[in-house]
Amino acid sequence: MVGQKKRIVLFFQQNCICIAAFLTVALLYSKVAPVLNREPYSSLIPPQQVRALDCQVISNPVKTGSGKLYRCSVRLQQVQGSIAGNNATTSSGNQLALAQASGRATVYLPAAFVEAFYPGKLYSVLSSKTATTDAVGLVEQGVYLHLGLQENFSSKKATASPSITYSESSTINNSSLVGGEPVFYASTCSVLGYGDSWWGRIQEFRGLCRLQFKRLMYGWGDAGGLLVALLCGSGEYTDKEVGDAFHFAGLAHVLALSGMHLSFFAGLAATVFRGGGRKFSLVLSLGAVLLFVWFAGLTPSLLRATICSLLGMATGIWGIKSPMIRILSLCFFIHLVLAPQDLFQLSFQLSYLALAGILLLGPCFEPVTHKFLPASVATSVSASVGAQIFSTPVTLLSLGTMMPGGIIASVVVSPLVSLFMTVGVGAIILSLLWAPLGEPLGHLVNLLYTCLIIPVKLFARIPALELP
Repeated sequence: MVGQKKRIVLFFQQNCICIAAFLTVALLYSKVAPVLNREPYSSLIPPQQVRALDCQVISNPVKTGSGKLYRCSVRLQQVQGSIAGNNATTSSGNQLALAQASGRATVYLPAAFVEAFYPGKLYSVLSSKTATTDAVGLVEQGVYLHLGLQENFSSKKATASPSITYSESSTINNSSLVGGEPVFYASTCSVLGYGDSWWGRIQEFRGLCRLQFKRLMYGWGDAGGLLVALLCGSGEYTDKEVGDAFHFAGLAHVLALSGMHLSFFAGLAATVFRGGGRKFSLVLSLGAVLLFVWFAGLTPSLLRATICSLLGMATGIWGIKSPMIRILSLCFFIHLVLAPQDLFQLSFQLSYLALAGILLLGPCFEPVTHKFLPASVATSVSASVGAQIFSTPVTLLSLGTMMPGGIIASVVVSPLVSLFMTVGVGAIILSLLWAPLGEPLGHLVNLLYTCLIIPVKLFARIPALELP
């Protein structure tokens, strides 16, 4: 009896961080413990009355499914809205006032404005029916914008104002976040430039690097479009049919920046600079991971992968042995402190559930899979099954569908994606070193692209399971 009590106490001592993470998840998602918005909207002008605003973009603009808008998070600086007694008036006769503002908001920008400098995205500002633009510039994370908002916007989600709505979608801005962010739709846009500081210049340099990368990849056609999605996190140039095929094949996680991409760059750096010792290899891998994250931008899934990678590398450098599930639990708390607004994002939930399934259920299936499959394949299948089991409930509840073919598709396609990325990165480096190599290397990358897309489209034909 005494021995059993000791084992129970020892279990709780060794797994206290995992138990704490489980209890925290239960409290937060049951809404027993509310999650507060750290940067709520604050201004003398109510958000429902805002007709123009100045803000700084704090996330990569992401194209919506319709292709007509880009969504991004912004940090507010000042707003202009209708208040009686002021001399400035709107077209409808309401008087306007200018007030300081703070907090975060979600903004939808016209595609013609964001894509003004994108290769192959040619627009005429004067003929554009979606927006009138006072000043065009590079719209990337860190840029300052002045936006005029739509006054006659109508939507099922709209509440008290035609220019603002509070989103009910967990993939954009979940209302479960107490003091949720307002959502604005822009009709007129002006780029005010980047900050006049060393960090502002770094952000502008990053934006220019991303633009030049898109221009280089545009010359490689569909293969270049997929490389932009895999290395830059931007899906503007991914063929719609191919993007749908990844989704229906249960491979949407391949296009979403996550731990797979960080592992690829960390492994690539360790392979190229091998021979300098384990700690030296870890330091170079860390540098490669941070460089990629800086270039691609932090999404919820990529932030999770980055924290896990940093914790794993730290334990490796310091010689600490810790099970990965404990690192994942600690990562959850760090992520919650850094970005609590990610908690209700679908990508956040699927990212943690998938990795937890791999760590907890994957080893349970290995004895069975090893009987029928080679060791390396059996391990991959077991991990894929574990990830699918853990993530399926959330997928069914949020999307209403499940792609059972994703279990095998991940095993088959993931090595092909790694090969495609390896050759693609090598081809990009060689093309930058000597421009004439760009065209022949582009043909090689497109050949690998074709070999990759064929199995993706085959797996996409497997029927999805849908909730009745």
